[in-house]
Amino acid sequence: MIACARRPSRLGQFLRSVRGSSAVEFAIIAPVLIVVLGGLADLAIALHRTIGLENAARAGAQHAMSFPDDAPGIAAATVAALGGTVGAVSVAAAHCVCPGTSGPSVSCDGTPCSGAAAGRYVSVSVTASAETIFGLAAIVLPSSFTGSAVARVR
Repeated sequence: MIACARRPSRLGQFLRSVRGSSAVEFAIIAPVLIVVLGGLADLAIALHRTIGLENAARAGAQHAMSFPDDAPGIAAATVAALGGTVGAVSVAAAHCVCPGTSGPSVSCDGTPCSGAAAGRYVSVSVTASAETIFGLAAIVLPSSFTGSAVARVR
């Protein structure tokens, strides 16, 4: 008797075939990669925005060093450093603190700090809304970013 070679069925051939497996793997991995890259882009935008806000607050504080009582000018310098795109700018009035402490504000007149003159400071804070490419970043990132700077003016 001659043994006859059995022909594999079409289903068996299909299951053993590796043709197209790369395309299937790519179809599974591509959406994950797109979400990860989108999240990285949103994170980069958030970092860039925060650095810009910090720089704008520093520009306002630098203006405050020359003109500590000019709150509108300080706010204008801050907005100009951002190119006019900002949500809110807040300039705290000059306040005095005793040297070597971060305690409560004291009177700026005379020598309220045990015979020493108090240091005079101006605070500048800038807030802007978050801008994202993908909505998924809103889960992790805050809805607004803040930059702040404090300058000693006297």
